[in-house]
Amino acid sequence: MEKCIKNLRKNWEEFAKKDPLWSILPFPEKKDNRWKIDDLYQTGYDEIDSVIKYMEGLQLNVKYHRALDFGCGVGRLTQALCKYFEECIGIDVSFGMLRIARDHNQYKEKCSYILNCSSDLTIFKNDVFDFIYSNIVFQHLPPELTLSYIKEFLRIIKKNGVIIFQITTDIIGFKNRVRRFVNFIIPAPIRFLYKKLRYKTWGIKDMYWIKENVLNDFIKANGGVIIDCVDDYSSMPRYKGKRYCITK
Repeated sequence: MEKCIKNLRKNWEEFAKKDPLWSILPFPEKKDNRWKIDDLYQTGYDEIDSVIKYMEGLQLNVKYHRALDFGCGVGRLTQALCKYFEECIGIDVSFGMLRIARDHNQYKEKCSYILNCSSDLTIFKNDVFDFIYSNIVFQHLPPELTLSYIKEFLRIIKKNGVIIFQITTDIIGFKNRVRRFVNFIIPAPIRFLYKKLRYKTWGIKDMYWIKENVLNDFIKANGGVIIDCVDDYSSMPRYKGKRYCITK
């Protein structure tokens, strides 16, 4: 899995150099560095406001002490979490993304950013977070890496703490399955060249998924309790997704 991490970091450092904000939230009209950081952060505030209302609707007794934003990128969601939590930590695999996040950190006394280039979260002790959030991150990680991190989430979350994450669970249509298969048998140098010519950057954001039944069994086998699981449409249109709310 360390090789997976190395490749991920290589790709996301490239995105951080070329078009960091668009790589986080790839709206077509914002490509070529057309995002303004304040506008990007506003999408984060809107999203976290919605997540808090969602948890209130489930009548969850969330403690607003310490939160983790997994795959934080430039801090789009981490900054928004600071509106609610006493301490917020964002972790990411890209130093370039974290540099941008730190430059725009408006909550320096309660918000910190950490580089993590490991397939685990041993930088944290057991039972230290009240809330863990991750969105549009796991879809870019190989399943074995995703499962490793979810297992770590269950280790570092406090008893009765809340974990919410989005994940892709299937691909829609035979043509899309063939397209993905072809994509993965093409040698990496050719894929890099194609990306460079079409998008002006060689970085690759591969898409992965984990079947819902596999994920459900894994969560339960590692001491997790599924509070809620709803359809999620954050991924590309040809993928099905779910948003999980779990605890232990």
